[in-house]
Amino acid sequence: MAAPDRTGPAMAVAASGAASGDTIEPSVIARIMGLGSVFGKGLRDSRRGALIIGVLLGILVLITGSQISLEYNTAIERAALAAQMSGLPAVFQGMLGEPIRIETLGGFLSWRMFGFVPVMVGIWSIVALSGTLAGELARGSLDVLAGGPIGRRRLAIVKLGSHLVALAIAVLILAIATFITVVAFGTLPGDSLGIEAALGQAAWVFVATLVPGSVAFAVAPIVGRSSAIGVGALVLFVSFIVNGYGDLVPAFDAIRPLSYFDLTAGHRPLAGAWDWPALGLLAAIVAAVLAVGVVVFERRDLLVPSEGRQVVPRLDAWIMGPFTRSLGERLPAALAWGGALGLYGVVLATSADEFVAQLSQIPQVIEMIERFFPDADILSVGGFLQLAYFSEAIILVGLAAAFFVAGWASDEGERRIEMVMGAPVSRAEWAIRSSLGVMAAIAIMTLIIDLGIIVGARIQGEDGLGLALGVSVLGLYGMAVAGVGLAVGGLVRPGIAAVVVVSLTIGFYLLDLLGTILRLPDAIVGLSLNQHLGRPILGEFDGFGLVLCMALAFGGVALAALGMSRRDVGR
Repeated sequence: MAAPDRTGPAMAVAASGAASGDTIEPSVIARIMGLGSVFGKGLRDSRRGALIIGVLLGILVLITGSQISLEYNTAIERAALAAQMSGLPAVFQGMLGEPIRIETLGGFLSWRMFGFVPVMVGIWSIVALSGTLAGELARGSLDVLAGGPIGRRRLAIVKLGSHLVALAIAVLILAIATFITVVAFGTLPGDSLGIEAALGQAAWVFVATLVPGSVAFAVAPIVGRSSAIGVGALVLFVSFIVNGYGDLVPAFDAIRPLSYFDLTAGHRPLAGAWDWPALGLLAAIVAAVLAVGVVVFERRDLLVPSEGRQVVPRLDAWIMGPFTRSLGERLPAALAWGGALGLYGVVLATSADEFVAQLSQIPQVIEMIERFFPDADILSVGGFLQLAYFSEAIILVGLAAAFFVAGWASDEGERRIEMVMGAPVSRAEWAIRSSLGVMAAIAIMTLIIDLGIIVGARIQGEDGLGLALGVSVLGLYGMAVAGVGLAVGGLVRPGIAAVVVVSLTIGFYLLDLLGTILRLPDAIVGLSLNQHLGRPILGEFDGFGLVLCMALAFGGVALAALGMSRRDVGR
């Protein structure tokens, strides 16, 4: 008896097509969704991040705009707010830029919200563009794409194009949300704006976001993804900080023309200020850097060993076990991050006299600050560092922790874990000891930062040991967010460990920054870990927060070990 035909019509058509040699081409929609197209695959890989970033930023703009409209609903109240904000000393305006027409809703949004948006989105651009080619190369998936009928140059351009489209989608969502905010809540004279203002502001966000990402894209084929992230982050934050504190720190003012934030400072369409030539020049620079990245990728070797890239340490001490190997790989980055943040601390500490002189001339501002810092000596090096250094350095420390966690996770992501596990060591032991190497790298970075603070304080004639003790809380914070990332990497998968650390760092910062302005409930603002660190440089420590940081740090190490011992490795 013949077996029944179970193939059905679909299988019959497929079989006939295969027999005749016909190729079934995917539709346009299928290509956009990632089937049969390198561009579609790249866009599919980036779509979730683009949508999340665009929607979250849009919600922040809507919430901020609505609160400003409700709390300051008359021209007199809005003018008083503008006068108060414009009267703040440079240390408070450093991260926001020059207040231009902030008595209008668009001007306030461009000053309070959009000045920091390229930093938040820039971090995503750095991570994405550094891994667009180098990440797939390390995973070995690029070999499959390069083996097809497509040249390296076209492959690089198409992969780059998919990220540019994803970024454009996120920025377009932000522009639409901005326009809706102005239309819905712009009730006072001068608030009304056209869609061209929202699009012009979004164009600045798009180009400024790509600057550090393009640098990471250009150097990634040479130095690898992890180092490229560090280079891109350095360009982003040095440019941002130098521009923000140029009026306050003479050393920063001398190099401020090199900052791309300074170059485009006059382009604030929401505030009625346009500077298309400067933005066009910056766009041309970005295009040139991206072109360099394409050429570098086209000319380099794509071969990667089956166990991933192996770097043999020069010192035998770094191969004595998982701890020393992990620390040895993180040490150069720890020295670099610590040196940069320590130098930043030296420069700010030696500028304390100028800060005190400026602040002493504005008694109203002193009274306002004393409401937030009662019984604290704000007219001192410690007070200045708490205001100007601690609240900004905490972002950089969190990003440094993400960098270290990314290096830890790369053992599995870049397929070295199979060889590492060939040694006589259990998975749990490897996870604990290598994770402690990450914590040791953060501790070394913190020690170098402390040395910078001590040197700066000594120059001002003050004892820097107490200040350094307060700054050390930054290291504990870095260990806490790193512990969460390690736990996620061990329990779930390593590919998202660093992303979690970056997300927590930015989320905590924004919740702490905007929570007071938007007058959110204390229960919600208290979710930010930044709220539980006290004012340590001024000698005010939050015991609960310190214990919480230690619990997150070492609890994360324990959870990483538990996850590594129970799940499949390499997924």
